[in-house]
Parts: sequence; structure tokens; C-alpha cells
Amino acid sequence: MRYLALLHFTEGHSRTAIATMLKVSRTSVNKWVTTYLSQGLSGLDDKPNPGRPAQLSLAQASQS
Repeated sequence: MRYLALLHFTEGHSRTAIATMLKVSRTSVNKWVTTYLSQGLSGLDDKPNPGRPAQLSLAQASQS
């Protein structure tokens, strides 16, 4: 969806119009465009989520 928003942005659509078309908040569109302008397309990739490492081994997880 982020890339679709940027496609519309590069075609000249307003951020408000993009938010309406994609049914997302204008704040999200603003954030995506700002990130794209400062970091390029790679800035829009999903970031790894922090979290606790798994406690089960792969064998234990496959048994459940």
C-alpha cells in the first residue's frame, strides 16, 4: 500500500486525495511520503520487529 501511495504521489495527486483513495489516514500518507523523500524506497520496507527470542526449539514447535 505504501508503494501505491507513492505512485499516486509521483503522479501529482494530493496527500489528502491519496488517503481517501486508499482508505488510510492522511497522517500515514504524510509519513510514507516524508520517509520516501528522505530515505528513498528502501525506507518504506518493513522493519524487523523487536521481541523476545523464541524459547522452543524447531523440533518442539513442530510437535505442538
